[in-house]
Amino acid sequence: MSLVDLANTKIRVIGCSAVMAIGQVISNAIANPGAQAAVGMMGGPIALGGISILAAIAGGIAGNMAANDLGNRMTEKLAKNPRILENRDLSKAAGEAIGYILKEVAKSDKLIAIAETKNLPYPEQALDELADKTPQYWLDINTSTADLSRGLQISEDQLTKIFSADAEEFDRVTGLTPEDWANFVNKFAASDRKSFDAEIVEFVANKLYTTFPKAYREVLKLDAAKGGEKFAAMLLSLHQIALGELKGLGLQNGEILQKLEAVATRQQICQVMVKLEAMEIGIRDDLAQIQNLLERFVDTSAPRLPLPYECETIIQDRTQDFTGRRFVFAAIAEFLQNNRKGYFVLEADPGVGKSSIMAKLVLLLKRRCVAHFNSQSQGIVRAEQFLENACTQLIRGFQLNYPQLPENATRDGNFLSRLLGEVSAKLGGKKLIIVVDALDEVDLSLQGRGSNVLYLPDALPDHVYFIVSKRPKSLPLPNHQVFDLMQYSAKSLADVKVYIDKRTSNSASIQNWINHQNLQREQFVAAVAEKSQNNFMYLRYVLNDIDTGSYSDVTLNDLPRELEGYYKKHWVQMMGRDDDPLLEMKVKIIYVLSKAREAVSRGWIAKSVGETDFKVQQVLRKWDSFLRQQQVDGEIRYSIYHNSFREFLEKDETVQSAGINVEELNRNSINNRIEGAPL
Repeated sequence: MSLVDLANTKIRVIGCSAVMAIGQVISNAIANPGAQAAVGMMGGPIALGGISILAAIAGGIAGNMAANDLGNRMTEKLAKNPRILENRDLSKAAGEAIGYILKEVAKSDKLIAIAETKNLPYPEQALDELADKTPQYWLDINTSTADLSRGLQISEDQLTKIFSADAEEFDRVTGLTPEDWANFVNKFAASDRKSFDAEIVEFVANKLYTTFPKAYREVLKLDAAKGGEKFAAMLLSLHQIALGELKGLGLQNGEILQKLEAVATRQQICQVMVKLEAMEIGIRDDLAQIQNLLERFVDTSAPRLPLPYECETIIQDRTQDFTGRRFVFAAIAEFLQNNRKGYFVLEADPGVGKSSIMAKLVLLLKRRCVAHFNSQSQGIVRAEQFLENACTQLIRGFQLNYPQLPENATRDGNFLSRLLGEVSAKLGGKKLIIVVDALDEVDLSLQGRGSNVLYLPDALPDHVYFIVSKRPKSLPLPNHQVFDLMQYSAKSLADVKVYIDKRTSNSASIQNWINHQNLQREQFVAAVAEKSQNNFMYLRYVLNDIDTGSYSDVTLNDLPRELEGYYKKHWVQMMGRDDDPLLEMKVKIIYVLSKAREAVSRGWIAKSVGETDFKVQQVLRKWDSFLRQQQVDGEIRYSIYHNSFREFLEKDETVQSAGINVEELNRNSINNRIEGAPL
């Protein structure tokens, strides 16, 4: 590849990256209710009625421009805009995405198989080294010789997918051609005095071709989740450029303009990007075979089932950095293959990853399943909520003849059983899979005596399956098959080590922490895995604390042991000195949050503990890593992130050790609810 061709490749990647970033910001600002709630937009998503977002925007331009004309005009202008082509942050983001793909491809089973079949050296180390150098190499490519007359050459079909708030549509976006990527890989390798077999180059190039858009989207999304310190300014600049171009083309639709203009700050850009739907990047092949098998059980050509917003937010949160668990999905696939119907129960201790596995399963099934996530912290604990959610998904997803739910639909499980029978008759050889998480968080006291949890039917029609999760506690359930995750400690330990290694690879801060303590990476991974006792919630907290610098003065030996140990250590740190003026308030606030039955506002907390909004906000910041924040009706509401921390707080000695009168606090909270304090 000549230097001119390399410059042209970089220009095309930068231009396409700009279009993809703009497409995702604009489409989610217009059509994603979660993104709109996050930035406080008035009104709901624009009803598109089956037309593309590009077509909706084009229809709002004076003279009714065609969607493909709008897409072509936009990309042509962006491809030649010097503010975009010379933007270093845009180059950095693209470089990070390429480096991320190279690191993941390096660990691919298929790549290892190619090397073994052809008796070649394993390429993992060489690709890892290139991945580390990619961002700088990419920045250093001189584009002064690039030919701007070629344009970006993005097809109308690809533009429609780029400007889509639907993750499944964006999943089919591709970047450069495989040949372009192969030429880039060879040139890049040669610059570092490396070379690869042609089949290995072809495999890596194909992965870059199919996954660069998704990896690039993920780089921007992860940065937004951390406050957008690297790329928020660049995204805001791109959005403003695109908005200016649309206005210049004559965009007059007031509703569309209002939603695009509402995204006006770096914080709002981050809020939009964080709410992008979770999607499977699919770089490594660890779960590819399992996914192909699971997809055969459902009709992937049919529209996906309408999951509620609460489910989507949980799926997005719990599948970040998801690693491994192949053996669990293999067991689920085997159950579906070998049984005409039935209940599969995933059983495990708190923090081991049940919710993440359930969320990942929904993605592996391409969302062609009914899904319900019970959550005490979000107030989703009643059978009525499950029945309304499941029945609504079945009616809409399978176009059953019910204009609205009957009045008695959520009274017991009879209406659900009727719907399951109707859907079973329409499956045509496929299977109906219903995924339900956290049965142990359901409030059984609200159900009729002797009923199954959530009124789950004792008898299922053929080809209907429930995949559910719970802690190892006794619950009233129909006949079922149990998969005890705690019996697979060796396989879980292997997944834990891969997760730690992956988090370490993606964090310069963790790598610096390891180096500062003169540790080998393998030593760090093994020690943290042992301390975690295979608990992913422990890993989430501890690795985040190392990443953010909270553990800068903590040695490897002094890291807490197990999740309970982490909670105790953090509790001691939060309590600080006995003369801390905020001590009592810290305890009161976290305690009333642990008792709240759903997410609550600062106003509700302030009234419960008798403090001002401002003081409550100060304390909430200190508890941030343990809280879930969500936008409801334009305000932030708070709840405990994981139920294991709630249980730690509910132990009498935890709160009472700080000298707090628990009975008085409980009375104030009850009075607060009775008086109708703002949620």
